[in-house]
Amino acid sequence: MQAIVWLARAGFLAPATPSVPPAISRSMDPNLKPVRHSALMAGVAPAEVYAVVVDFPAYPRLFPEIKQARVLRAEGGRVRAEFRGNLVLPFRYVLDLDCDAQAGTVKWTYVEGEVVKNSTGGWRFAAEAGGTRVEYEVALRIDAPVPGFLLRKIVDGLVTLSLPAMFASIEREVGRRR
Repeated sequence: MQAIVWLARAGFLAPATPSVPPAISRSMDPNLKPVRHSALMAGVAPAEVYAVVVDFPAYPRLFPEIKQARVLRAEGGRVRAEFRGNLVLPFRYVLDLDCDAQAGTVKWTYVEGEVVKNSTGGWRFAAEAGGTRVEYEVALRIDAPVPGFLLRKIVDGLVTLSLPAMFASIEREVGRRR
């Protein structure tokens, strides 16, 4: 419960107000509310951003909440990856990701996990105005020892607040790889 108080004081329970690009994943669970974010990365090619996003083993270096990411299986553009981390509570989940460099998309579906009980979403990368329009969509279901209404606010707040930092980290990594 102390973590909930900290989240409230830190402003993490504020309502989510993400920008809303068109839906990326048609396979979204209709019971989950997606959060969407879109940004223009100036002077960056779509293939450069795509290369960072599909470099799953690099996630612990790029995203502080991810402590371990490993590819369990890769076949063509289909990847099964496991992610472990800590964001208020330790979590683990496995996703099946469809990575299509030609289309500039990454879409995922949930396989299994602890704390994270469902996750669907995706990325889309498209050339725009001398850069790349990056669109991200995620819907999460978390199972934690917190009342449901409060948990939904926590999840929405954490996802929404973490998106700008996630996009900034990806953009820095693109620059680092040049």
